[in-house]
Amino acid sequence: MPVPRRRPTRRALVLALGMALTVALAVFAADRHVTRTQYRSASDRLELLMTLRKGALEAYFDTVRSELVFWSINDTLRRQLLELCAGWNATPGDRTARLQRGYLEQNPFPRERRGELVAVEDGSAYADAHRAIHGLARAFVVERGYYDFFLLDPDGNVIYSVEKEVDFADNLRRPPLAGSGLSRVFERALASAAAPRVVFSDFERYAPSRGDPALFAGVPVLDADGAALGVMAVQVPTQRIQDIMQFTEGMGRSGETYLVGGDLLMRSDSRFSEASTTLDVVVASATVKRALAGETGVDITDDYRGIPVLSAFGRFRLDDFDWAVMAEIDHDEVAESIAGTRLSIPLLGGAFYALSLLTLWLAQPVPLEVADLPSVDPSDLPTG
Repeated sequence: MPVPRRRPTRRALVLALGMALTVALAVFAADRHVTRTQYRSASDRLELLMTLRKGALEAYFDTVRSELVFWSINDTLRRQLLELCAGWNATPGDRTARLQRGYLEQNPFPRERRGELVAVEDGSAYADAHRAIHGLARAFVVERGYYDFFLLDPDGNVIYSVEKEVDFADNLRRPPLAGSGLSRVFERALASAAAPRVVFSDFERYAPSRGDPALFAGVPVLDADGAALGVMAVQVPTQRIQDIMQFTEGMGRSGETYLVGGDLLMRSDSRFSEASTTLDVVVASATVKRALAGETGVDITDDYRGIPVLSAFGRFRLDDFDWAVMAEIDHDEVAESIAGTRLSIPLLGGAFYALSLLTLWLAQPVPLEVADLPSVDPSDLPTG
């Protein structure tokens, strides 16, 4: 006997087409939702990383402020500053030439170790004052990681430094130091004596430090009556800021965080460059400009390499200048991470549609044709 066959009806075809359209719309909606969710997750992660780097910078510079304030009100430092000023004033002849000859030119230690010289043994009042402060000041620089430590008299003379670079014993109000970051910090700190505060310079190249980028902080040192005895300053270590900004945990293979100044030059080094990019690479992206304008957010833009990136941005204010804090990751890497999830959506949709079609097919009634009915012999029929 032949097997009954299921035949699609017009109603079944309409249902199949309806299901196909419904599944297609569901796949499209799910794809859009997953894409938006994944981008939002990547954006939130980048914004968090940017915020954490900004917070680390704030914590570090708050520590610098606290340390400078602590030492500036220390009676021992005040006394030693007065003794250094007295020794400076008692030095005969050309003070700059005389002290630089003793502490720089005739220093028995190589340039990178000049700070190990405790004092020139010339019996001078300056040498005695230098010897009295040098152990404590050098320990402060070494233990706290500063590049250098300075004491400046009210006339702008660098009467003391730990590292003994060529700015030692020179004057900040005459070339070549006039207009430098240290010179501006000195003038602004001295001017704040009536309401003392810690002031900072922005990054700029500093000739005495081989022309490397340098950042300074300073605070006035006052006597008991509030008169300025001079200024205490430090050269902030650029490596500490690099360490903060080059933290790559959770950044993937192409993520990085970096700083940009108001002149659109980098204030930290790129993760992708072996050479330093600080003060060398211009970053004029739209998100950098928005950050410097005070905005915070996440957007897609081309970075300083010309590569599309997902860019989280915010502003960090230090004293009277701003830096853009950037956290970015290549857009291609974000798209790749999303692609794997997106691929599963149409596959699941196709499987669901195939299962639905099979269910619909099995649910169709089986029509019986005349040829399918069993034949009956009239003689077999019962008679009345």
